[in-house]
Amino acid sequence: MRPRPLASTLVATPSQTGKVPPRVIEGRTDDRKSARGVALCATAAVSVAAVCALVALLTDAVSSSEGAQPSAGISVAGVVSVAPLVVVAILSIVGVAVRPAFAGAVTAGYGAVAVGLTVIDASLIGSPIDSNRLELFMPTTAEALTPAMGSYLLLAAHALAVLGGIFGLATMNRASFGDGYGHSANADLSGRATAVRVGSPLAFLTGTAALVGAVTMFAPPYDSTDSIVLVPAVVEAPLATSVGSGVVALALLVVISAALASISPTVASGATLGAGLGLLGIAGARVLAGGDSGPTIDASSGAVAGAVVSVVIVVVGLSFLPVAALRERRSGPARIERSGALEGGSVFMRWHVVAGLLGAAAGVLLLTGGLLPVLEVPDGLPNPTILATRTTVVAGFILVVSSVPMFFSMFAATVRPALGVLAVAGVMAASGVLQSLVLATDIDGISVGFGGIATAVGVLVAFGCAAAVLLAGSAEREDVDTSDTASDRTVATVAGAGAILSVIGLGLPLYRGTEVTAASFFEIPWGWDAWGQALLAVTVLVGAGVAARSRPARGSALLVGSALALVVYVLGWPLTQGRALDPVVGPGVFAGALGGLILAVAAVLSARTQQK
Repeated sequence: MRPRPLASTLVATPSQTGKVPPRVIEGRTDDRKSARGVALCATAAVSVAAVCALVALLTDAVSSSEGAQPSAGISVAGVVSVAPLVVVAILSIVGVAVRPAFAGAVTAGYGAVAVGLTVIDASLIGSPIDSNRLELFMPTTAEALTPAMGSYLLLAAHALAVLGGIFGLATMNRASFGDGYGHSANADLSGRATAVRVGSPLAFLTGTAALVGAVTMFAPPYDSTDSIVLVPAVVEAPLATSVGSGVVALALLVVISAALASISPTVASGATLGAGLGLLGIAGARVLAGGDSGPTIDASSGAVAGAVVSVVIVVVGLSFLPVAALRERRSGPARIERSGALEGGSVFMRWHVVAGLLGAAAGVLLLTGGLLPVLEVPDGLPNPTILATRTTVVAGFILVVSSVPMFFSMFAATVRPALGVLAVAGVMAASGVLQSLVLATDIDGISVGFGGIATAVGVLVAFGCAAAVLLAGSAEREDVDTSDTASDRTVATVAGAGAILSVIGLGLPLYRGTEVTAASFFEIPWGWDAWGQALLAVTVLVGAGVAARSRPARGSALLVGSALALVVYVLGWPLTQGRALDPVVGPGVFAGALGGLILAVAAVLSARTQQK
């Protein structure tokens, strides 16, 4: 039998026999034996990690001649910071004998977050006083601090948790071979994504909590007026702290997205629970440490929000299994005749999930690239401000939000066309940053920073998202009868006019100044920014033609995506005009805004056609 790929743990796989499978969520065959062996490795890794973390609390994190004994609140904060790892180890030990897939999922979920924690821990070794780990130590003077055994043990603990997460992924992969994996007593729910099996309200709550939790990682952990404890913004913090925070945010989004797309509620529950516990250890420790570190320091609103949403994620992770079982009992008798539809639907749902994952990853990378330093300059020189990163942040945020519905079968097919255009809009926004990188790196001593790397990778991932959207569209056409579709002349006329005006707006500069003029692909030679605008112009033009011949729901989404893409472009005027001296509004603003407005009107007309 050909081995099943790892992706089979995330997407729907219909029953090949059409028979109603036994009422089990996790396989109970001999295939569990192979999964249990790897699960034992994952359990051993996180168990040793938990022991290292507990020992780290009993030893000093730093060595210095001056120090203060930690208060009771600080001690509790330290316990909260490592308690989630201990809980993960206990859950893994309990689950490995009964449900290896759950043990693997909970270690994989926590292990993904632990990747970012490991990076953050590097600041304890490199610059302890700037790490702001108040749950471990409270600096009382500005003297240099030296990392002690506790810091190294904590770093080792999180590194071992990452290793456990790798074994956890292997466990889920092997568990997917078991008979009954992802099946339900109701054929309509068998092989469906967990987001469908637990219901859209709970799935939406989970996705929203993950998105909010990711955003809170970019907030300062504390509000401090203390002269010793300086708490800069995350993007201005030490490199390990800023990059690690971004990795935690990305891991949280990826884990929750994969959990909602998983065909096994057991796997979804474990992965969500592990990721939620990882976030709780970070945010909970910050809230407790900030509240007991004196009158000049307090927990930030971002830390409080992170603690709240982490509790929400843990609770919904615990509720996945009982909610899925309850919905199965209420769904009535199975209807086997739906199995054929499920087989066709699973094909494009798989591509929907891939497109959503790539879109969310691209959005987070663009957001991270816009917040981190784009360039590395020699010591003593100020870091240049690249205003194009502001547009990239806006485009990245819209891309992340628009990717969330792709994990829900009831919304994915409708939103898919818009996501494709918005992925190209993200490329267009990032092209201005890439142009600045090309020009700046020609100067000796200047190199690409982490923000520039993240932006470049985000562009590549956005291209992958657009490709996955096209593949999902092809799979949809194979499953849906399109023989009765015909061009709507009114929609085609309005959309065509809006697309032409949008192309003109994208080709003309947004502003003019005495020294600098915004990019325009009507001027030769083109830079990276002009190429990005030209790419979006072609996408909008083709999209308008496709929308006129698409089903109304798909056409509306495609036109809405095009209109939002024009909004991102026009926002470049107020966000980036500061790079020009005495800037004046350019013709691209008027043409682009009018084109986007007409595309929005065409979307409304297309939606009204569907209602008729």
